[in-house]
Formats: sequence, structure tokens, C-alpha cells
Amino acid sequence: RGDAPRARPIPRPRQRAQSSPRSRRLRRPRWRMGSSDFHNGQKVEYYSPSFGEWIECRIGLVRPDGTLKLEHADGSGTLKESADSTRVRAIPGSGGKASPPPMPGGAGGASGRRPSATPVGKAGAGGPPQRKAPGASPSMNSLSSGGDATPKLGSARGRPSSSPVAPVRSASRGPGGGAPLSSRPSAGQDLGSTLNPKSMYVGDRVKLKGSSRAGEVMYVGPAQFAGGDTVVGIKLDEKRSQSDCDGKYKNERYFRCTAGYGIYQTKDEIELMAPEQSDEDIRALQVSPAPDATAFDLDAELERLMGLAEVKDSLRHTRNFIEVQRRRMSVTGDSAARALHFAFMHGGAGSGISAVSQLLGGLLLKLRVLASGHVVEVTRKELLAGCSGGDVDARVKKVVRAAEGGVLLIADAENLKESERTDRVGEEALVALSKQLDSMRGATEWPQRFCLVCAGKRGLFQSFLTEQPNIGSAVFAKLEFSDLAAMDIARILRRIVEENKFQLAKELGDERLEVLVRRRMARGGGGGDGAPKNVRLAKAMLEEAVSRQTDRVWAKDTLSFTGLTALVEDDFVDKAKDQTEAADAALRKLDSVVGLKPVKEMVRSLYAQLLLEQQKREMGIESRGAGSTLHMVFEGNPGTGKTTVARVVADLLKALGLLRTGHLVEADRSSLVAGYSGQTALKTKAVVESALGGVLFVDEAYALVGEDGKDSFGKEALDTLIKLVEDYRTDLVVIIAGYTAEMGKLLDSNPGLRSRFPNVMGFPDYTPDELLEIADQMLLQDVLMMSDAASQRLKSLLADLASPEKLQGDGRASGNGRAVRNILERAKRNQAMRLQRDGPKMTKEELCTLQPEDFNGCVI
Repeated sequence: RGDAPRARPIPRPRQRAQSSPRSRRLRRPRWRMGSSDFHNGQKVEYYSPSFGEWIECRIGLVRPDGTLKLEHADGSGTLKESADSTRVRAIPGSGGKASPPPMPGGAGGASGRRPSATPVGKAGAGGPPQRKAPGASPSMNSLSSGGDATPKLGSARGRPSSSPVAPVRSASRGPGGGAPLSSRPSAGQDLGSTLNPKSMYVGDRVKLKGSSRAGEVMYVGPAQFAGGDTVVGIKLDEKRSQSDCDGKYKNERYFRCTAGYGIYQTKDEIELMAPEQSDEDIRALQVSPAPDATAFDLDAELERLMGLAEVKDSLRHTRNFIEVQRRRMSVTGDSAARALHFAFMHGGAGSGISAVSQLLGGLLLKLRVLASGHVVEVTRKELLAGCSGGDVDARVKKVVRAAEGGVLLIADAENLKESERTDRVGEEALVALSKQLDSMRGATEWPQRFCLVCAGKRGLFQSFLTEQPNIGSAVFAKLEFSDLAAMDIARILRRIVEENKFQLAKELGDERLEVLVRRRMARGGGGGDGAPKNVRLAKAMLEEAVSRQTDRVWAKDTLSFTGLTALVEDDFVDKAKDQTEAADAALRKLDSVVGLKPVKEMVRSLYAQLLLEQQKREMGIESRGAGSTLHMVFEGNPGTGKTTVARVVADLLKALGLLRTGHLVEADRSSLVAGYSGQTALKTKAVVESALGGVLFVDEAYALVGEDGKDSFGKEALDTLIKLVEDYRTDLVVIIAGYTAEMGKLLDSNPGLRSRFPNVMGFPDYTPDELLEIADQMLLQDVLMMSDAASQRLKSLLADLASPEKLQGDGRASGNGRAVRNILERAKRNQAMRLQRDGPKMTKEELCTLQPEDFNGCVI
């Protein structure tokens, strides 16, 4: 002690007393909870700014984006589709209503208390509380300082008995010498938010932004090829076309999958899929992602949409209604609004219902009527996949959950329930769909649960809405999709040509493209429901043009970029020459038929009329009428060339583009009538469907009704045929043929026949000279000829057959082509017997010449 120097304390820099950000957050009064504090089925209270009070309810679903689906406490339906978690709290132990959340300036808080450092609403406006700051620690969400008028949620002292968080046991160290208690979650903290929560985990389902590709997360963490940044390894559902990645990238592997299915992305390039969209049964549905709500501009999108003026007006009206309704709500203080559902009525496939549905989803997302804005498109097949009865309601609920926050588009909604037979599955589907709409009926809050869009063909769909009042009454607006004009289709064609990296020749301006489109429309005018229309017509024209251009380029051995990608006019119209040649060949075949002058004139006049109508359509002159009815009646005796003329008619209609295939299907009573009750209609329908795109020729059609008209099976076949003729009037030509008198009785037996078969052609019997000409043609085909004497002998026989006495009664079939064929067959047999008797040595002339004695006994 004496000489030893005293140790002087090391001076320390003075630090200003201040609390850490963590301690400051601990002292901030908070009434709200984070979404991680909640679980499905939990009883909570929701603060409604409209009523200014807390409403008791329960959590139906905790969504990945932090919002909550709230249901009424009594289970009567949905209270709020996408509730902000900052407006929700666990039910206090008393079970009574608490005061509203604290507002700046004392609004809604305890009297005289200074507002929270983190404001939860706009001063004096009663606006929605603000979300937690992105950088705030999730472990602090459940802490609140003492003295807050709101009961302390999540603390050991104030936590309700229903809280899912169990208190940590009091111990200095965990079992087996674990971490000290100070490093473990306290009794007042949420266990789930303490264990380093992440926005994404292995096994989650994700979707690539701006793409329809989705897959399963296989790895989340840093990667050297990304400079140490966090990447997400994904196993895609569908194979990539330009990569064989199997989880290995730049010699680094973080997971393994089948080659071509792996991909690495940053977190910013993907988005987490909702749990209901990760279901295996729902994954196969066609889902279109929502557009960017911030960049979505309705007017600009409508400007890009070709045609559809009525649809554009309806979408603008919908926007105006939503914006005006929000103004009304801000004035009245009422947040209730009606749910918006739509009906799309169109004329056929390719009308643009999918594109308009995506526009509608973007519009409703932009205006906060929907939470996500994606589009789920289904038909009856996808909606009821795997259903056999009893499980329909669960399947419909799954599909609706996949569409929650977006648009559910049901295409061909009129086919949900089949009308021709008992359809129990379809009926259950309509009931289940009505239940989903009933939960949104009346006043609701935006964003609504989902938006239903039912689409169907105009006539049948209107009847569907009338027969299903639960769906029809929920519709906010009906959008009429008119067929696109030729100029609109031409502009769409130009656009898709550019999208497919092709280019049009300079001479193919919009006006010339319009002419080509009209010509293609005229050629496909008889295609019925199967003929491409609207956008599909433009795509079909491009596919056909590329196919022809491929052959042209290959023949020229072209290698240049322009030569390989340019489309010229010949690529769109080179079939026109073939059609003209086909029509000329059919007319030459008609001219080669012996006799039948009235029939030939009728066929030529019909061809001229149809050709004129086609030329008018190509020039844009559209008739308001339904067009010519082409079904025909051929009246005449057997053997007068009815089947031959029917084939000529089929070839002419195909050449004009009025029939897709132009094939001829021959049928009679035995082909249409079944032997058992209830089978005739099915048998007749099968025959008709086999003739679609061509001509159905029903010979001896009068046999369907019988002589007394009491044939129930035949009458069923005839009634079915009449109905199908009307259903397929643009894709089928039916020709019924038979004796003149019997066909007259048939037309009189059913009032609908004469109006549906207006073209009646009479086939007269052949004269003796015409029959002799027919005989010469038949013999020429068999490399035979007649001597002059044999020709006179045959002429006398044919004159006898064509006499009025022979044509009476059952002999009316004797004076026609079949009788000539029968006579010649007998004469050829007689010739063979004669040559065998004359000896083995015969000349070519003797082998090929018929003599008069060969016709002895040929007429029976």
C-alpha cells in the first residue's frame, strides 16, 4: 500500500441514455394482433367501422397474404371475405364488446390518453387501421403496454382462455440441458411468431409471376451462383421446353427432380399459392393470373380489344357503378354493397369470353371489389370431374375456394344440366352453386368473396337463366358478345401473325385481308357449330396459311429470313382454284347422266343461286334471312338416277364450302328403325351424326310411316329425323327419296316436312332411246358391243318395257336403268353359253360382240 500506484478507473465514453428500438416497441401500446396469432376456427371479434363496434365471429381461413376470412359466429354464412387482421382481436375473457381501436386525437380511445406512437387510423375519419410495418418484429405483435384501455391480448395476465398459446414451463434450463429460459419465448409471446417465421417453406405451392407455371418449393436458401442471395428451388408441374434442369445449376445442386422440371427463382419472381389452390384436384384447372392492379387501365385495355362494342359499354358501366357506389358509401357511412356477378351470352366459340373475363378480373381488382382478380375457367367436365352423385357439393366448394378473391368463369353453363334425360349430378351441381351464391345474396362488403361469370350460347343460355332463378337473379349485368365483323377478324389476324413471328406481304393491307376473311367465312358458312368463328377463325386462317407456306418454301429451297417468315396472298387463297375445279368436275358428271333434263336444270339453278350468295358474302353483302334451305325431296321410280344425282349435289355443295366433307351416307328404314322401344331415336341419331358435314340420302323414306300410318317405330324415326334436321341445318343436307305418290302421302303425314324440305325434284322415266344409250354405256364399261341387229333387238325390248301398259301397277320399275342392267346381265350369260357351243377357237370380235339371239328370254 504506500508506494504502489493506485489504479485509476479507465474512463468510458458517456452514452446518452436511450432505449433500443426493441425496448421502444415493447412500450408502444398495441391493440391489434398479427395474422400469425390466429388459427382457423378461432373465435374472434371484428371491428366494423360502419357500426362502430366489435362483432363476434370466428375465423374461417387464415390466408397467406395476412387477411382473414371471417364467418358469423352462428355459422349462418360469411361475414367478411378478406378482413384486415389489424381489425381483428381474440375474444376477451369477459365475452362483452370492447371499445373501438384507439384513434389519433382521442377518437375511439380512452379519454385523455395520448395516442399510440403507431397510428392505426386517420384522425377523425374512422378509417381502417394501418397494417404492421414490414420491418416490425413479428414477435412483438402480441405485446401491449400497461394502462391501455383495450384488454391486453397475448399477455400472461390478460390472455383469454381460448388463446392457442400455452405458457412455457418455469425452469432455468430445458430438458437435456437446453437453452436457458431467457432465450425461450415468454408466456406472453406467440410461439409461432417466435421461432424465426419465414414467408416460404419447403413444400409450399408457388406460382411464377407473369406465367401460368406452378410447382412445389424444394429449397429456400442462399446459393453461390446467386452471389449468396436467397433463391427458391422449385419442381414445376409441367416440363420446361428449353431446359433440362433437374435441380443442378452451374455445378450446384440443392434439390433433385426429373430433368426439365427444375427451376431457380428469387422470391420476388414467385408468389405463394393459397392453400385451396394447392389441392391436387384443383391444380388441373385453367387459372389465368390477375394483371398488375397498379398498371391496369380499363380504357387502354378496351382500346386493344377488337369489336365487341356492347361488351365495352357494359364494362364501362360496371366501372361507373362501382365508383359511384363507393361515393355513396362514403357519404352515407354504409359499407354494404351488392355482390357483382355477370352473364356472358355469345354465338359460339371464339367470341372472346376468356379475354373479357380477365379484363373483368383486372377491373374488379383495381376497384377493390375483388382481392386477387385471377380467373378460374371451368366447364361442366372440370366442375364435376370425378363426381358420381353425393360428392358434388364438396367438389363445387373446392372449385369455388380456388376462385376465392377472383373470377369463376363457367363456360357453356347451359350444359350444366342435361335436358334430354334425368341428370342427378347436374341438378346437385346447380343446387351447390346456388348455395354459394346465397351466402353473398343481399348486402355484402367489398371485396366480395368471388365473382361468378356464367357464359353460354344465346338462345339456350337465356332459357337456362330463366329456369334457374337463383343464378339468374344474382346476375348484375348481361354482356352480349356479337360476332366480330370481317375487318375486326382481319386486324386480329394481323396481330397474331406478328405474335407468331411471321410477316404479311406488303400488298396484304387491312382491306385485302378483309376480303380474304370474308372468302374464308363464306367457305366455312356451312360448317355449323364446328366451323371456326371470330378469333378462332383468324387462328385457323393463320394455321392454314403457314401450312401452305411451308410447302411453298420447301419447294423453293428458301433460306432467307424474309422468305421463311413471309406470308403472301396465295398462302391464304390457293384452295379457291381447287374448289372451282371440283365444281366443274361435279357438273361434268351431271352432264354425263343420260336424260333427266328437268333435274339437271334444277341442280344448275340451285348451284347458280348458292354461288351468287357466296359472292355476296365475300363482298360483305349479308342477307338478313336465314339463307337457302338445301334439304330436298327426290320423287320418281327406282333406277331413274336419284342416287347418282345425290352424289353430284354433295360434290357441288362441298365445292362451294357449304359442306365440310361432302360425303354421301345412304340409309333406308332398316338403318333408322330399331327392334325395341326407345332404341329407334338413338339409332336414327347415330346415322344422322355419321352424315354430318355431308349428305344423308334416305331411300324409300315413305316406308317410315307405313301404309296405314300406324307404325309407331317408323313415326319415332321420322320425328327424330325432323328434329335433327333442324338442329344440324347448317352442317347437313338431307335428301328423302321414293315413289311419287307415296312421297306425297309422306309429306302430307307430317306438317313439318314440306317446310323443311322445300326443294322437290321429279325424276321422269327414261324413253326407249335413253334406255338404249344407257345400255351402250354399260356395255362399254364391260368392253362389250352389240351388232346392228342386236341393237335393234334390244331397242324393241326396251320399247316394250317402256310402254304405258308395262308401267302400270308393279311394272313401274321396269322401264328404267335397273331393268336395262338386268337384261344385259342375262344377255352376257347367253353369249357365254353360245360361244361355248361354237367351239374353242374364237376371235376378239366374237368375244366382245353380242348377237340378237343373246337377248332371247332376257325379259321376264
